[in-house]
Amino acid sequence: MRVVKGAVDRSLQAIELLAREARWMRMSDIAAELELEKGPAHRVLAQLCEQGWAEQDVHTSQYRLTLKLSLLGQRYLHGLGLPGLVQPILDEVAAQCRELVRLTVVSEGTLAWLASSQGAAPGLMYSPSMDSPITLHATANGKVWLASMSNDRAVECALGGGLGKAAARACGPKAITSIEQLLPELELTRQRGYGLVVEEAEPGVAALAVPVQSLTDGTVVGTMSIAGPVMRVQPGRYDDFYALLKEAASKLGAVWPRQRVGANVSEAA
Repeated sequence: MRVVKGAVDRSLQAIELLAREARWMRMSDIAAELELEKGPAHRVLAQLCEQGWAEQDVHTSQYRLTLKLSLLGQRYLHGLGLPGLVQPILDEVAAQCRELVRLTVVSEGTLAWLASSQGAAPGLMYSPSMDSPITLHATANGKVWLASMSNDRAVECALGGGLGKAAARACGPKAITSIEQLLPELELTRQRGYGLVVEEAEPGVAALAVPVQSLTDGTVVGTMSIAGPVMRVQPGRYDDFYALLKEAASKLGAVWPRQRVGANVSEAA
């Protein structure tokens, strides 16, 4: 039986699509992605434009989100007081390791980028977008989060994130491609306490990550990582980076709001 989606569902799906693509999109492409006829898709987009969530280019008739969503998100985070609490911690780690430090949050059954601090000097600097999705099986952040779960739940999340799919997002040359490769890696991650990738997310990039646990109940609320070019992030620095991350994660867990960031936090974490 086909489930008929309501106007609110379709509007939210349209917002998520436009946020994910972060570009001007044709109405026909949006309709195809949302599996809607052009008429209903046009009504959804017209309503979003009327309410200020989206805008339409007068010359091309294409659509994109306005800044309303991001501004509301910033207000929410500032209301929690989180940016002011976590940024100094990230900055301190970045200053010591002189690499890129990033923080994720567990939300809606996956990880999302929350904050970052760049410690590398101009030149050979790793500075990826904070808008890109986090591929769980190919990133240090993703691995250490998956390792915090049961294997069954970790496999479910990894498969949902693209593991083993031909159409999965492009990863680095050494990325895990199967469940058989994933499970031993998760066990190794649990034993050493941190996630590690070397040219798995991107060519030429290595990263370490640790979980951030809430001090109140021990729940994994996010992850924190150090990443940089493989020529600098060498095995001889792993122990030092792990120590920095572990100490910082402890501080983050202590200041993390009791009302966790992300309304639909996965309880499986």
